Amino acid sequence: MNTNNIFNLIKRYFIESGRKDINSFLLIVLIIAFVSFFSVSGSLSDSMMVFLLLVMGFLYASRIFGVFQPAGKAIHYLTIPASSAEKTIANALLVYVYFNILLMVSLILGNVIGGLAHKLIDSSYIYHFYMPFDFDDLLLLLILESIFMFGSIYFKSHAAIKTCLIILGIFFFLIILDTVILGQYLNKFSQQSIQRGNEFFDKFNLEWLEYGISVLTFFFFNFMTWLRLRETEA
Repeated sequence: MNTNNIFNLIKRYFIESGRKDINSFLLIVLIIAFVSFFSVSGSLSDSMMVFLLLVMGFLYASRIFGVFQPAGKAIHYLTIPASSAEKTIANALLVYVYFNILLMVSLILGNVIGGLAHKLIDSSYIYHFYMPFDFDDLLLLLILESIFMFGSIYFKSHAAIKTCLIILGIFFFLIILDTVILGQYLNKFSQQSIQRGNEFFDKFNLEWLEYGISVLTFFFFNFMTWLRLRETEA
């Protein structure tokens, strides 16, 4: 693996899409500043900002392999002297590091600009800076980005919409499956046995299991992205 190839791929991205990212960054700052300006209670604006950043994160990830949409650009990208692993790593760095740093910076700037603007108009306004993102939000963002990055190379065109539909389909399938299994479970066992079962599972720390599954999901979709790119190049 050649780090120079990865660096050149990232440099190529900034040359081609740097201006578009600046426009996106300014738009996010303005939206967050608007939300922060009208914020009275932090809870509502927290939720809106987290939702906004999640949406921007997976929309960005869904267009990271946008070079495959026009046929001419796809051929040019595939002939770049870099391996599929190097291209996957370069795009992963752009999605998980570069763009997420932009999101965090836009969150801070938008918060400060909106709060100070409100303070200038209303001197009695007490501004409290808050960071709505925690570790769980960041982990969710990374997982969504990994899914949408895989969707961007798998579907090529309209990747964001198609990936959303697939996720919704799987989500509803799991709800139906869970409802059926839960119904069978409640019908088959008595209330006492159900209570003993709940007490048994309460002894385990399921939070670490959830984190483990989340990390495996993240690496799985990155692996699938590399596999799909390698298959496309072949």
